[in-house]
Amino acid sequence: MQAPVSEPLVICGMGSLGQLCLERLRPFDVDLICVDCKHPAWRSDELKAQYEDQLILGDMRLSSTLKRAQVGRARSVLLLSSDSTINLEAALHVRILNTKAIIVVRSSSQQESLNDLLEARIPNLRVVDPLLLSASAIAQSLRPEQVPATFTLFNQRITLQQHDRSVDTSSKYLSRVLKLGISTNEDLHDQPVLTLNHQTNVYGRGKATRSMRQIIRRLSVVVLDFGRCLNHRVKNIQSWDLLIITALILFISGIPYFSNGHSIQSGFLITLALLKGEFVDPVNVLIEHSGQGITSLSPIALILAVTYAILGTILTAAIVALILDQLLSRRLGLSPRRRLSTGSRSVILLDGGSLADLVSSQLTAVGIEVLRLSSQDDIPNLSTSQLQRWTRHTQFVGAGLLSTDLLKNLRLALEWQMVFTSSRVAIITKDLDAGESLEDLLGGISFISTLDLAADAFVATAFGEQVEEVRRINGRTVLLVRYRIDEHDTLVGSTISRIQEGFGVTALALRRSHDRHAKIFPSLESRLIQDSELFVLADLQGLRRIELNQCDPPRWRLKYQVQCRSAQSFDTQQVLARHLGMAPGQFAASMDGLWHYTPTIDRDLAKQLQHELQRMAVRTELIETKG
Repeated sequence: MQAPVSEPLVICGMGSLGQLCLERLRPFDVDLICVDCKHPAWRSDELKAQYEDQLILGDMRLSSTLKRAQVGRARSVLLLSSDSTINLEAALHVRILNTKAIIVVRSSSQQESLNDLLEARIPNLRVVDPLLLSASAIAQSLRPEQVPATFTLFNQRITLQQHDRSVDTSSKYLSRVLKLGISTNEDLHDQPVLTLNHQTNVYGRGKATRSMRQIIRRLSVVVLDFGRCLNHRVKNIQSWDLLIITALILFISGIPYFSNGHSIQSGFLITLALLKGEFVDPVNVLIEHSGQGITSLSPIALILAVTYAILGTILTAAIVALILDQLLSRRLGLSPRRRLSTGSRSVILLDGGSLADLVSSQLTAVGIEVLRLSSQDDIPNLSTSQLQRWTRHTQFVGAGLLSTDLLKNLRLALEWQMVFTSSRVAIITKDLDAGESLEDLLGGISFISTLDLAADAFVATAFGEQVEEVRRINGRTVLLVRYRIDEHDTLVGSTISRIQEGFGVTALALRRSHDRHAKIFPSLESRLIQDSELFVLADLQGLRRIELNQCDPPRWRLKYQVQCRSAQSFDTQQVLARHLGMAPGQFAASMDGLWHYTPTIDRDLAKQLQHELQRMAVRTELIETKG
C-alpha cells in the first residue's frame, strides 16, 4: 500500500483544517507541499519553521499555481479552503493535470447534489463535509447509556463498553476486544470490548420465503408493531384521535336509539345524517316512523336530535379545519412542531440543518425522540420554562446545541443545566483546542470540534481509504475505515489476527466479493483475498502502520502433543490446517504422540487454537518467543 517516495501529497488551503491535517501527516514519511493564496497564521512555531519556506503562494484554481505545487505527480491532493465552490473548481483543474491522484475536497451539505454528481463522474474524487462527520459523535454524547461508543454496520449495532473480565472464547463471534495500537500486555482484563448486541430484521423485496418459521416470525413482528403503535396512540392522543373517538361513540350509541324499534338501517342513516349537521330530514324520518305527527315525538328525542346535529356540525367543521391546516402547511412549507410522546426519552436539537438531520436519525433509531428547534423560527431567547413545558411529560435526556454562535450555545447550556442537572449537553465548535479542559471544568457539557474530527478523516481519505464514521473514545479519535483490497495490496493473504495484532487495529466486518452478506467479527484465521472489503476501527497511528506496511511480527508458538493413534487425529489436522493456513497432510507426521511446535503466530489466534485442541484432548502449552 506504500506509494513511491517521489509522489508528494499536496495540501491546498492552510487555514485551521489545513494545518491540522499537516500536523497529522508529518509522521507518515511523505513529501508535503503546501499551497495558499497568502501567508497563513501558523498554529505553532514548529510548523512555521518547517513549512513556511516550502509554502507556495497562489490561487489553487489556477493551473500555474497547481503546476508549481507539482500536482502532476502528486499521489493525493487535499483541497481545504473554507469556500467549497473554490475547492470544487480547483478539483476540476487538478483532475486535468493528474488523472490518477486521489482528490479530497472539503465541501458543505448545501452542495450535496452537486457533490454526488461530481463523485459519480470524476474518478478518485472524495467529497467530505467536516460538519457531517461529527454527527455520530454528537449523537453518542447525547445518549443516556453509559457506553463509550456504538457503531452500525450492515444493520447490526456494535457497542463498545468496559468489561471487568476477559472475553470468553465461546463468544468470539459476538464480541471482540478493542485493539488500538501495538500492545504487549498479556492481561486482557479491564480492556474495552466490542459487543454485537442488536440485529435489525430487514426483509428483502425478493422472492418470499415459504418457511413456516419465517411466516410466523413476520406475523409476530406485525402484531408486536401494531401493539406498540396502539399503545403509543393511547398514551399520546392527538386531535385526530379525539375527533375519531368522539364520532365513533356518538355513532355507535345513536344507531340503536334512533332506530326506535325499526330496522337498524334506518337508525344508521338517521344517525349519519345528524352527525353531518343535518336536522330537518332526519327528524322527518323519525316522524314517519311514529305515524302520528311531530307531537308524538318525545322532548328527549327532539333534544337528542338537536344535540347530535350541533355536535355533528362541530365535528364536520373541525375535520375541515384540520384538513385545511394540513393542506396549507404543506403548500406553504410549514412544519408544525411535533409533540413528544408521553414517557419517552427526549432530546432537543437547536439549529444544525443537515447535521441535525443525521443526529436526529441516529437518536431515533435507538428509541430517543427528538424535538427540532430553530433560532430563527422559534423564540429567539429560549428559556428554561419553555424547555420544561415542551418536555414535561418526557424523560429529558439532553440537548444538542448546533448553532454557529458559540457564546449563545454556552449560555443556553449553562441555563438549562441549572434546571436539568442530570441532562447532557453537546456543543458544536469549529476549532477549540481547550475543549477537553472546558469539559472537565464545566462538567456535563461536551465540546465537539468539527475540524479536529475532520482532520483525521481527511488524512485517512488522502491515502485512498473510505472513512465511514468518526468517534472520540477516551480522548482519542477513532475512525471506522473501509479498506478495498485489490490484487496489488500488501494486505492480500493476511489473516484477521495478523491485521489486528500486527498493525494494532480492530477488524469489525469482512465482505468478500463472492459472499452475499458481510461477516461481523470475522474469524481470526480468515484471510483477505482480492476484491474484499475490510472494515476496521483504527486511529491515525494504526492507519500509518498499514500505509507504511510496518507490521509487528508474531511472537507466540503453541506446543502440542496428540495421542498416538487418536480417534480425532483427522479433526486435529483439520483444525491445525485451518488456523495455520497449511494443508492438513502436513500435520500427519505430528500425530505420533510426541511434542511438536507450531510456527510463530499471534497470541489471540494461538489461544483460540489452544482452546479448540484442548476440546479434542490434545495437550497444549502456549509459549512466547523471545526477540
